Amino acid sequence: MRYPCFYMIVYKQMERICGIGSCVPQGDDMANDTVKWRQIKFLVYPVFVVLGVYIILYLYCGEIFTHSPYNSYTKQCIAWLNGRLDLGQNYSWLELAIYNGKYYVSFPPFPSYVLLPFAYFLGENTPESLINLLVALIGVAYSSLTVLEYKWNEWYAVLLPIFLYVGGAVLPLPLSIGVWFVAQNMSFTLTLMSIYYAKKGRKGLSLFLLCCASGCRPFQVVYMPLIIYIYTHHSQSTVIRLKTYLLKKMVVFTPTVLLAASYLLLNYLRFGNPLEFGHNYLPEFTNSENGQFHPSYMLQNLYNLIRLPDFSPETKMSIPQFNGMNIIICFPILVWWLYVVVTSKSPTVIDLLVLCCVILHILMLVSHKTMGGYHYGNRYIADTMPAVFTAICSSKINLKYRDFLFLQLLLLLGLAFNGIGYSQFLQGTT
Repeated sequence: MRYPCFYMIVYKQMERICGIGSCVPQGDDMANDTVKWRQIKFLVYPVFVVLGVYIILYLYCGEIFTHSPYNSYTKQCIAWLNGRLDLGQNYSWLELAIYNGKYYVSFPPFPSYVLLPFAYFLGENTPESLINLLVALIGVAYSSLTVLEYKWNEWYAVLLPIFLYVGGAVLPLPLSIGVWFVAQNMSFTLTLMSIYYAKKGRKGLSLFLLCCASGCRPFQVVYMPLIIYIYTHHSQSTVIRLKTYLLKKMVVFTPTVLLAASYLLLNYLRFGNPLEFGHNYLPEFTNSENGQFHPSYMLQNLYNLIRLPDFSPETKMSIPQFNGMNIIICFPILVWWLYVVVTSKSPTVIDLLVLCCVILHILMLVSHKTMGGYHYGNRYIADTMPAVFTAICSSKINLKYRDFLFLQLLLLLGLAFNGIGYSQFLQGTT
């Protein structure tokens, strides 16, 4: 197969710089090692490309290794290490839940589990921005592994992860420091890992990782049917029954149950309600007539999913700082998903299942009072992208050279628009 033209140069240069091609094992008796080495090469390429884009934007942002004042999770870790569940004082610039006169972090707790050992040794100097970057690169690697697991060729395994991470509004998540982005970026990677291990047939691990993701962004639990379907239909040589999935070796679900129980216990100890992690006690919502979620918010938020940036000769392009903007511009990978479905002439069961999960997820998101503020693009909708990515990977399209060209065109347009848009957004917030 011919290499996609845009990446031929990247391929040759990376082999020359990294010396990857010269290290491939030789000999017929090492054929399996050669195959594995080829897969490793095609994991390295997207990670290097995404890292290169991140470094360029990090240098532009000037935030690499920067200490964030919005380090709610680190502050929560320090409070736990000091033997208390509340923070002990108010931090006026943070989104804190106020309950019984005490101040709590108002976000789901899993990122604090990850940061706890760092906070133990480094305290307030925990490098959240560096950890956020490393978590994103792990996600890039797992997205590439997922493409390979679905038996696509290696170049598709290079292009799709790059498209997912830098060809749309997922781009700012690892670059932005603050409690919101740490949680969402971690959830994004954990959801991708959950999908990969479901495809590998690791039902206990896949559900545990989804539980981890839900401890960052609770609505990720809506993708549990997708995870179960992938395991029961895509990871085995024959389809297995749901009863078998649930009852055979139930012990593998123990870590998931314990992790979920820790969320419930922590919520109960802090707020007297196992399902309340604190967001309802933000002043923003306690002072609102309709609270955090209400159907009256849906119409305006649905409009925000299609609104365009403002264009004028003076300002060139004005990016909304609040409540998001057009999801097709933010996530051109949706166009590729539609193209794949139309080209393959018949949607798969995964396509329909993902569509149902995504619609349900979006309906829950738009019933929220806001769609977020002080961020680029449509950050909340980024939570749906791992599922969309999975639908693309499981498609039955017979890829031709023109398809690769179209994919590259979408990727470059997405990178150009979102890269320029994010840069302009940063200029408008400084």
